[in-house]
Amino acid sequence: MIVLVIPTVFHSSVGGEGGDSRLLDLSHIAAAILLLVYGLFLLFQFRTHVHLFATDGSHHEEPEMTQRDSIILLVVATVLGSWMAEILVHSVEYAAEDFGLPHLFIGVILLPLFGNAAEHFTAVTVAGKDKMDLSFAISMGSSTQIAVFIAPLMVIIAWALGVPLTFEFGILETVSAFLAVLIVNSIAADGKSNWLEGAMLLSSYGVLAAAFLFHP
Repeated sequence: MIVLVIPTVFHSSVGGEGGDSRLLDLSHIAAAILLLVYGLFLLFQFRTHVHLFATDGSHHEEPEMTQRDSIILLVVATVLGSWMAEILVHSVEYAAEDFGLPHLFIGVILLPLFGNAAEHFTAVTVAGKDKMDLSFAISMGSSTQIAVFIAPLMVIIAWALGVPLTFEFGILETVSAFLAVLIVNSIAADGKSNWLEGAMLLSSYGVLAAAFLFHP
């Protein structure tokens, strides 16, 4: 979170002539650092400290398909998922134009909400079965992956293509992301939850959604 916020603060404090080029250089460095951290996180999770991420009900099971079939299924699912995501984006854009919704609201609220609907349903389902560790892993895993892997990867790819892409966000986006991380960390710290904490999370999400909806 700090690495994502610093470029925005840096550009606001520096500004002026040459500020954009400095921000671009800072974003490239930040992206490289985030990718390194993501690699270390994968090493930590899957190699050196596997026991910390093992759930209570984790056990070895016999695979239901071969490795080759799994790879083929993964490729097919990726292609179909990309195709459906393209359809979803265009459908939401047309609907947003009809209702006059701002692009910021579409990108921050609608697309993540509909695009991850299956993931949200799975997280709620396993939480209802009292598997909170798995629910937290599902709900927060994709957010971590986007922030620490996808976003910096896009910056690096844009850099390679000669397209300027930085980590500069608006004040509303930066503050919203910081508050979201703060709230989730405070609630998930004990590994438990209840309906009141869920209501607090939903109310916070509703306020943020309203802020992006009415943002000019």
